Amino acid sequence: MNEDLRTRELCLDILLSVFRGEEHSHILIKGVLDKYDDWEGSRKAFLKKLTMGVLERKVELDYVISQFSTVPVSKMKPVIRTILEMGVYQILYMDRVYDTKACNLCVELAKKRGFVKLAGFVNGILRNVERKKDLIVYPEKEKDPVLYLSVTCSIPKWIVKEMVNQYGVKRAETMFAEGLKEAPIRIHLKSGLSEEKKQELIRSWEDAGIQVKECSFLPDAYTLKNAESISNLPGFEEGYFNVQDFSSQLVGFLAPVSAGDIIMDVCAAPGGKSIYLAEKLFKIETELPEGDKENKSGRIYAYDISGSKVGKILENAERMQLFNINCEVHDASEINEDMKEKADFLLADVPCSGLGVIGRKPDLKYRLKEQDLKDIVELQKKIVSASVQSVKPGGYFMYSTCTVNQGENIEMVRWMCENLPLVEAPFENFPDELKDSLVSEGCLQLLAGEHECDGFFIAVLRRK
Repeated sequence: MNEDLRTRELCLDILLSVFRGEEHSHILIKGVLDKYDDWEGSRKAFLKKLTMGVLERKVELDYVISQFSTVPVSKMKPVIRTILEMGVYQILYMDRVYDTKACNLCVELAKKRGFVKLAGFVNGILRNVERKKDLIVYPEKEKDPVLYLSVTCSIPKWIVKEMVNQYGVKRAETMFAEGLKEAPIRIHLKSGLSEEKKQELIRSWEDAGIQVKECSFLPDAYTLKNAESISNLPGFEEGYFNVQDFSSQLVGFLAPVSAGDIIMDVCAAPGGKSIYLAEKLFKIETELPEGDKENKSGRIYAYDISGSKVGKILENAERMQLFNINCEVHDASEINEDMKEKADFLLADVPCSGLGVIGRKPDLKYRLKEQDLKDIVELQKKIVSASVQSVKPGGYFMYSTCTVNQGENIEMVRWMCENLPLVEAPFENFPDELKDSLVSEGCLQLLAGEHECDGFFIAVLRRK
């Protein structure tokens, strides 16, 4: 009982910290699991499932609580509200936890946190949910599609309204529903590996009980299911693969780079796209005829705003044993005087609202505000305006985001073409499987649930 209560107390601490905007959930969860490394696997899994479950379903949980409480959810003390959310989640979504146990532990948790007088309030609501969970009333899709999607997919109403306006109810529902599913782990095998070594790695993963599925539209790309610890997988420490969603891999796959190119990645941390580009450049150059290799040694210049972020790029590049990457600190919203008109290819994977990766980062739903969308667009304009100065005339400029908000995507491309010396360029070697994602000849919009990857936007342009 004490262990169960302590585990839930740690969940409560994580959730309260996330809701206060103090830290991201994945960092807090990792910190707890590292501290209590001696816990058995089932206890670790419970903490992660309960914490992430409340984050993923918070809007729905509050909607359910409101049906059983005379006190509005918005008026509840944060600790009590979060304890109730934890209790309702266990009752509705954790079949291995007895409802009675869930209720009792939430009551004890309220008492332990100094809310003895509210213990009866917590008990009454959770007992009612337990008895009447089959009678919970949800909004009707036909009458109020925005409220329906907000509750059933657990997304703040303003985000739902924005996405419905941009994509319609059906496509918005597909995106949001996909975000409630378990986010798959996707990886890119190092392109320089022999076919024999690749197959050996895949067999070793399958022998460990991992389901390995090959991507339908990218080379050396796989989904891993049932993989608990990536860092312990055969091949990770040796740098034989990198964890990267297919959407991010697509950036490097579509990048129009050539042997000897100077390549810049201006918002590079944690380095996945720089690594993909470095591998691609190395492969292109090693496949040149011997007589053509002279003066064909290109280089990647990877930048980010802080030393800690650049350190992460270096760490990943060293693990992957890639030595054609230069890593430096630079604010992408400022002109890089040392690299003016030097880049043959520049990637600006800019900060964005992240609406394409809510399934992986549920914290975003509660941190993001409507005003943020306008502020983010202004920051993106500063970054692309400064970054284009580093591109040679005739050089390529690639723009990408992990959002589905059109204001940050296709509308930003239109702004760039109207205000900067850039013109849209057609994609080369575009996968047939993704033809439906094309917005124009040089822009694509991937949507979670419709494509085998996160929501993502990619555009390729050329400097006049």
